[in-house]
Amino acid sequence: MRRTGWILALAAGYVDGLALLYLGGIFASVVTGNLVLIGVAATTDPHHITDITGPTTHAALAVAVYTTTVTLARRMPPARCLVAALAAMCTLCGGWAFAHHDPHGLAQLPLLALATLATGLQAAAQRDADTTHLTGTLSRVAKGRARLATDGPPLIAMPIGAASAALLLDTAPWLGALPAVALIAAACVLHAAAPRPPHPPAPAPQRQAAYTP
Repeated sequence: MRRTGWILALAAGYVDGLALLYLGGIFASVVTGNLVLIGVAATTDPHHITDITGPTTHAALAVAVYTTTVTLARRMPPARCLVAALAAMCTLCGGWAFAHHDPHGLAQLPLLALATLATGLQAAAQRDADTTHLTGTLSRVAKGRARLATDGPPLIAMPIGAASAALLLDTAPWLGALPAVALIAAACVLHAAAPRPPHPPAPAPQRQAAYTP
C-alpha cells in the first residue's frame, strides 16, 4: 500500500479541509484533534454538550464513527476497504448536491459521518502505514527510525490536499468531494494493478519407503 499512500494522504487532506470549512469545523480523520475540540468546547461553552448542532456533537460523532469503522474493517482486505471508502465518498457527493453545496445545521451531521467513514476505511486499508494520522510518521522520521524519502510523501501530500479543498471549494463549491472520489478511485486502480508476491511452491509429497520385512 506504500505506492498509494501519498494518494490516500491527498484524499484525506482534502476531506479534512472540506470538513473543517463546511461540516462544522471538525476533522474527518484526526481523532486527536477532535478529542481536543470536545474538551475545549465542553469547558468554554457547556451548553454545546446538549446542542445537537454544536461542535461537541460534531466532534463526538466523528470520533465514534471513525473508531467504529476502523474496528469493524480491520479484518477486511485492503482492496475491499478502498472500494467501500469510494462508495462512502460517492454517497457524500450525492448528499453534498442535495444540500446545495452548502450544508448547515443538522444537514452537516450525515455528511460528516460519511466523510469520517471514508477516512476510517482508508486507515483500515493501510496495513504498513497509516496515512490519515501522520504525527507518528513525523516522530519516526525525526528520530531516525523512518526514511523521509519513503515515509515523507504523505506528510507533504496531506496539507496539499487540504489547501486544494480550500482553493477549489471557494471557487467551485459544486465540486464537493469529487476530487477525493477521483483520488480514491486512482488508489483502487493502482492497488489492483500492483504485482502480487509469488506464492511459494508447494512442497513435493514425500514417498514412503517400501516395507521390507
